[in-house]
Amino acid sequence: MEPEDSQNPPAVAQVQESGAWDRMYCQNTPPGDYDPQTTAYGLQSVATAPTVATSPASNVTHNSASLHGTVNANGLSTTAWFQYRIANGPSKSTFATQTVIGTIDAEIGIRIIMLLPGTTYYYRLVAKNDAGTTYGSEVSFTTADINTSVTTEITPPIGAISINSGAYCTNSFTVTANLSATDNTGVTGYYLSTNATPPSQYTTGWMSTTPATTYKEDVTYTISNGDGRNMVYVWYKDASGNISDAAAASIVVDTTPPIITITDPTSDQTYTTKSNVVSISGSASDDINEISSVVWIHDKDTSGTERKTIGWTVPNIGLVKGENVITIKATDSVGNTGTATITITYAEVDATPKVITGHATSITTDLATLSGTVNAMGLPATAWFQYGTSSEHYSGTSSIQSIENGLHEVPVSNRISGLQAGTAYYYRLVAQNSAGATYGNEITFNTLPPKGNIYGNVVSFLKEGPVESAKLQLKGTKARKKSFKVTFSDAHGFFEFKDLDADTYDITVTKTDFKSMSQTVEIEEGERKKIGIILQKTKEEDKGPPKDVKSDQQKTNETSQMHD
Repeated sequence: MEPEDSQNPPAVAQVQESGAWDRMYCQNTPPGDYDPQTTAYGLQSVATAPTVATSPASNVTHNSASLHGTVNANGLSTTAWFQYRIANGPSKSTFATQTVIGTIDAEIGIRIIMLLPGTTYYYRLVAKNDAGTTYGSEVSFTTADINTSVTTEITPPIGAISINSGAYCTNSFTVTANLSATDNTGVTGYYLSTNATPPSQYTTGWMSTTPATTYKEDVTYTISNGDGRNMVYVWYKDASGNISDAAAASIVVDTTPPIITITDPTSDQTYTTKSNVVSISGSASDDINEISSVVWIHDKDTSGTERKTIGWTVPNIGLVKGENVITIKATDSVGNTGTATITITYAEVDATPKVITGHATSITTDLATLSGTVNAMGLPATAWFQYGTSSEHYSGTSSIQSIENGLHEVPVSNRISGLQAGTAYYYRLVAQNSAGATYGNEITFNTLPPKGNIYGNVVSFLKEGPVESAKLQLKGTKARKKSFKVTFSDAHGFFEFKDLDADTYDITVTKTDFKSMSQTVEIEEGERKKIGIILQKTKEEDKGPPKDVKSDQQKTNETSQMHD
């Protein structure tokens, strides 16, 4: 091949794209455009200009070679091509370019032909984007001498693959790939993928093998495309870098268990019967494979098998008294299993709980303790109270208690809170087991009425100032004569008696150097009543009040305003 200059027509070359060699053209470039010492980046920012690496050539024959390299576009759309030349000869650029995008290294491969035999060629990869042009380092190769080597081995391996020895379906994403290939110089590696895109010999993921002209091996491979039909592709390569055509095999992956439902004697999870035998039936389905078996397991007995594909029936299952747990298992042809469970209670008589609502105790303005008894009738049961302010309308529910599966009465109690003072409440006890629920009789109770308060100030008769540490004693005179409370006035003369029932009370006040006095006060339920108390010093006992002094009642009302 004679050296070309800018006046000669373009030479012919080939470019490798997506793993296949496509024919392309080269064009002459003035020698000054390819300076072998120019390996630096362009004048633009290296932060965004392409990153380029020239790789060794492969498949070198007497008149052709495959050029390789990698380009990182650094986030900008980038165009890549190769420049090559012989010593002291004009440079050539591959006419067709490849576009690279993204921020990872992309492999670039081009096969050039019509080269001179026995000649050393120098080449480099070039990439350009809006940030500038970058030149890869210069690499060389020497074509074979036609007098000593007619041709380089370019025959690729021939390979095949099967999955799980040709099985149609599997219930695991991990399979066995049965690999086999032949090559006249020896198979040196394989590449497995669920993607049909061919790899280059530099693609990450190649697995090396011991070179052999006849290669055969079973390897483990994990499929990642989910349930359904999955294709697996394999390529083989030899020592010369020749890559085979893709071989492919498929297998159906099914990891989803069958769907099984119980429809008879009920679709509920529990059922109660007075018969000692029961028949159960339902349906089973699977999206991919057929149902191979339906198995029933009785926790109190042995198991049996009914083989159906869609509908199934298990007749005449013997029951024992109490609860019987029946589990139905459906298995598809690849071993996936789905289950459904029903609890059947066998009772010769009515086995619902026996319930008695008891009386409420420890009743306050906002609390009450509810009680009763429950007979679980030999089955595990739960119990709770329903209550509200209207008969047969229950807005409240107590916490749930567990009852042992005995045949005797068990006391049940629960303290409820948040009640309204002075209010009638209606309540009942409820218990439930697998045979059903039972409601006790309704009973009523009344919360205590709200409490009242008496408060006010103790003041001096003449100075109308507060009297501190005056002792005040309170006792009831009517409904609750035994009520007795004591308190003392504070620095402001203030006092208070809390939590008082509706009643008439006598309040006696004493203080050193003051005359004692008493006052009668009547309060209603929940009433908060304010009073004023005036004490007179003993040494002023014989002195009458000044003419301009207000009446005792006026003074009492005014001085009591201090703590409003």
